Amino acid sequence: MFEKHWKIGELARATGLTVRTLHHYDEIGLLVPSERTQAGYRLYGEQDVRRLYEIRALRDLGIPLGEIPDALDGDVRDTIGRHLERVEHELEQSRRLRSLLQRILDADTEASSHDYMEAIEAMTMFEKYYTPEQLDRIEERRRQFSDEEHDQFHKDWEELIAAARAEKEKGTDPSDPRMQQIATRWRELIDMFTGGDEAILGGLKTMYDEEGPERASRGAIDAELMQYVGQAIAQQMRN
Repeated sequence: MFEKHWKIGELARATGLTVRTLHHYDEIGLLVPSERTQAGYRLYGEQDVRRLYEIRALRDLGIPLGEIPDALDGDVRDTIGRHLERVEHELEQSRRLRSLLQRILDADTEASSHDYMEAIEAMTMFEKYYTPEQLDRIEERRRQFSDEEHDQFHKDWEELIAAARAEKEKGTDPSDPRMQQIATRWRELIDMFTGGDEAILGGLKTMYDEEGPERASRGAIDAELMQYVGQAIAQQMRN
């Protein structure tokens, strides 16, 4: 029984590929026709067609062309596994982009370009100090609160920072009951953000240490105020 052969034009029409693509596969050694006519025309056999099917299947999975020879000559599962890792990474990037876009849509439409720049800077900073899993937990916790509760949370922080700054300007000792009350509330608000997650708290501390309080808080807290509140919290922890 004779094996069927296809000329390059016939194979192109049958598979929906272009002749140029088949030429390229031949040139890079990915799919070399098993035979040629006396005139030098390419002839593809049944084994070539099976290999072409495998090539197209791997390409449809998104496997880069340069990795396909190794996949065909070795364990295709290794190649697919590596590609799966890339896909999962891309999905994670897409998920985070989706979250970012949703936050922009949820934001005040009258926000200025400066507000958006600050928001982007803050989100970029967060991505530097938190793992994707931790960002997921932060986002999940954020969704547990209503818009009104979020507004109140930010208002509480503004009032607490103002109160701490006022005590500092008056020269109140960090161990004074007024500052101890502020320190207690300070820790409560941090706990509301972290949800008691030590890893998220650690990321927050690292961000403030490396970026500095003013940059980390986007100007809300300077280094001196942070040190002052830190002394009050340390005094509280000793008691």
